[in-house]
Amino acid sequence: MPPRRENEVSLAQRARIAKDGLDVERRSCLHARLFCPDARPIAEMKIHDVSLVLRPDMVTWPGEPGLRLEPLRRISKGDTANVSVVSFSDHAGTHVDPPLHFIEGGNTADRLPLDALVGPCRVLEFTEQGHVSDEGLSSAGIPARTERLLFKTRNSARWADPTGPFTRDFTTINASAAAWCVAHRVKLVGVDYLSIEPQGPEKAGYPVHKTLLGAGVVIVEGLDLRGVGPGVYDLVCAPLKIEHGDGAPARVFLIER
Repeated sequence: MPPRRENEVSLAQRARIAKDGLDVERRSCLHARLFCPDARPIAEMKIHDVSLVLRPDMVTWPGEPGLRLEPLRRISKGDTANVSVVSFSDHAGTHVDPPLHFIEGGNTADRLPLDALVGPCRVLEFTEQGHVSDEGLSSAGIPARTERLLFKTRNSARWADPTGPFTRDFTTINASAAAWCVAHRVKLVGVDYLSIEPQGPEKAGYPVHKTLLGAGVVIVEGLDLRGVGPGVYDLVCAPLKIEHGDGAPARVFLIER
């Protein structure tokens, strides 16, 4: 019997998938590999790492520590292996906000729903300086049942120098856009700077965070979207599983379709 190709799936496996009720129209590329024997092998897919590099001199939110890497054991000093102690704010760099970040008693980083963190997503590009509103989303041609939205703005260009000074002059979404996402049952929203909350008078009461997190929407902040254009990708967002965490650093990938 010839060896099975990497992306072939038996009829029995497909039957089990169908029994589990997976929606073929909303499948991720991994699901597509199961349903479509002619799908590209993973090695041939273009994968974009849209995470920031954690480094001691990286820009952070004012008052929050960046990466600190302290040697604990070193081969050069006679130890058998190199081991370090790592510390930094759980909202430094590319990270996920679980509900607990702004909702007392809310879900924690270790209990985030995996179906929100992995699956098809749409990258939207807004080049204007103002914040994205519900009107902007309504006119963006977002298909019904879209569950994950990433916002590429002028902010991403800042990551060309990840050590640059912190600024409150960044573009994000406003409260009306947050309400739009909840009304349209979006599961995950990602932005390309260190906060999803507009600064200035709009910040009072933190309506964007509270609207999204109060509805169980996962927030991803600190994305570097310089290398990707608008369109549909498959998202893999892998936050650290920190017990009781109000935030968690994440490695985030976008896979081209």
